[in-house]
Amino acid sequence: MIQRKQTIFLLVAVVLGLIHLLAWPLFVIQILASALSLYTIFLYNRRPLQAKLCLCGVFINIIWYIVLAVLIQSGKVSEELPYTVCLPIIAAILCFLAYRGVIADERLVRAADRLR
Repeated sequence: MIQRKQTIFLLVAVVLGLIHLLAWPLFVIQILASALSLYTIFLYNRRPLQAKLCLCGVFINIIWYIVLAVLIQSGKVSEELPYTVCLPIIAAILCFLAYRGVIADERLVRAADRLR
């Protein structure tokens, strides 16, 4: 269902997750977030699960920043960060927008079921 706006949001989040230039633990977290977003795209028939996985994608991207802060504190990552540091927050925002789209679709389907 590529015509759904949340599918586009999740697809862009996958692409943003694959662009990465920092330490190994951050790369693993970002690949996990990208894989989860890609898997979530194909759950369009199971909207409640899709909504929960969108929120999990948001939390994984937030965890990325927590791990980044720990790595900076320990000295494993320099404090001069590349521009790609902003990509996980953009991916988190896109996952949240996808979540809102999935919830809107679920409301629409439930409203249509009430009319029958």
